[in-house]
Amino acid sequence: MTVYSKDCQTGRWRPLIWAPAAALATLLASCGGSGVSAPPAPGTELNDPSCFYQYTMPGSILPRIGPDPLFSSLWHLQNTGQDGGTPGEDIRALPAWSMNKGAGVRVALLDDGLEIFHEDLISNVVAGGSHDYGRNRYGFPLPCEIDDDHGTQVAGVLAAHDGNAVGVAGTAPRAGIVAFNVLTNPRVSNIANALTRDSQLNSIYSASWGSTDDGVLHRVDAAFADAIDLGTSSGRGGKGSIYVFATGNGGCFSMDANHVCQSDNPNFDGFLTHRGVNVVCAVDNHGLAPWWAESGANTLLCAPSSGNETEPLGYITTTAVNNGYTHQFSGTSSSTPMVAGVVALMLAANPNLSWRDVPLVLAHSARRNDPTDPGWSTNFGLNYNERYAFGVVNAEAAVALATSWTSVGTSATLRSCQPLGAGGRVVNIALPDATAGGVLSPRTDTVTVDGVSCTTPINKIEYVEVQFSATHPYSGDLRVELVSPSGLTSVLANSRGCSDSCGSYSTGWTFGSVRHLEEAALGSWTMRVTDEQNDDDGTWVSWNIRFWGR
Repeated sequence: MTVYSKDCQTGRWRPLIWAPAAALATLLASCGGSGVSAPPAPGTELNDPSCFYQYTMPGSILPRIGPDPLFSSLWHLQNTGQDGGTPGEDIRALPAWSMNKGAGVRVALLDDGLEIFHEDLISNVVAGGSHDYGRNRYGFPLPCEIDDDHGTQVAGVLAAHDGNAVGVAGTAPRAGIVAFNVLTNPRVSNIANALTRDSQLNSIYSASWGSTDDGVLHRVDAAFADAIDLGTSSGRGGKGSIYVFATGNGGCFSMDANHVCQSDNPNFDGFLTHRGVNVVCAVDNHGLAPWWAESGANTLLCAPSSGNETEPLGYITTTAVNNGYTHQFSGTSSSTPMVAGVVALMLAANPNLSWRDVPLVLAHSARRNDPTDPGWSTNFGLNYNERYAFGVVNAEAAVALATSWTSVGTSATLRSCQPLGAGGRVVNIALPDATAGGVLSPRTDTVTVDGVSCTTPINKIEYVEVQFSATHPYSGDLRVELVSPSGLTSVLANSRGCSDSCGSYSTGWTFGSVRHLEEAALGSWTMRVTDEQNDDDGTWVSWNIRFWGR
């Protein structure tokens, strides 16, 4: 039976899809004895004349059992070399499914419309869990415009139902999904609301979007950071909500006069530079970084996606609008829900994992891909490569490790240390241009972390924040790096060319880094700033650093 409930806070009606009778009593009690109305009968048209897509109210779900006919196309789950890929370059989903398939874990998808009536999604849609931030067609966050198809594709990668004799299977094929169509009406207030909506029920919030991939510094409203802090501190009964975001696809957002790619960096996106946000990069079906891939010190790990978009093979197959399927999904839009799905499998195996545990388990269990790449190093029990972060997500290893993982604690036990004090250090160091011969002149400043500058010791770092301020007419000239006492380098900003100045550091910019996971904070940390282009010089004004960990 389908019923409608009245949101007691907003006064809006929203659907409860095939709700059990017990849910009705709960609704009646929660709204003071009112709040349930008769649903539209099956066959009722849920039409908005201004929408491209139109829907009909479905009847009850008919159980179906059988193999998924498109499963052989899902190379990201099991790569046997189909689509010309390298066998074994996948997320190890099938061995993980022998342990669990994500049942009992709720994932919120923050995207555009989601076709919650899709034959391969509807049985995993949580009754009453979705919220419409757009047109309010009976409260359903359904696709409307012709290009309002992204959320449905993301949902299939994450949690299309398996073994139902139709279509595909998601990474966590028995997880519950809810839809928050914030991109239909992308106000900051809507995004902040969605990030904490039903945070005691939703474990994971997955967002396959971000700021424009153009090399420019994109600031976001403080309400975003406040929502992340609230979710990590109070979500899931204090264990913390899990946030999974995409790096973006700006690895070659433009080319310079010499036909050299100019690369965006996830550290230029204000949605991705806050602790608690797990940032996901991409590899292709050979385990290699696509031409469009971004890398940055705030990136945790990668997951499969398409490669060269001029080739017909290697895309991701998933659900599509109009009860259909597509073989053309790509970008970190597809990588991100794969990681969110793996997190669902982890939480199904160990519901006590905190938001701090999740990135540690993912990093320690990640698979070292592209093994001949010279950028790999091994430190503190972790593999790391600037192009691939800690490697490719490994569902089998992640679930196994999660099962036996001893929690490092919640927000209540998270330590922080700011050795330069709240105000940071004013340096006023001149940043000279690169010479005509290309000779660079890096400028550095060092802070020593000891028992005086940091009275709360951090023996294992979980996150580093770096505040940086500079006056420069073309900020894209600057390369900004943080070097640890162990000699490990976080590349916080790469130089690049933009259509304008690439944004300004004059009012300060906060970079994030997970590069130093498990490293101790004790010792000398050096900031290194280099003007890698000529014509414009500037001044490095100030900086600050803050460590988070245990």
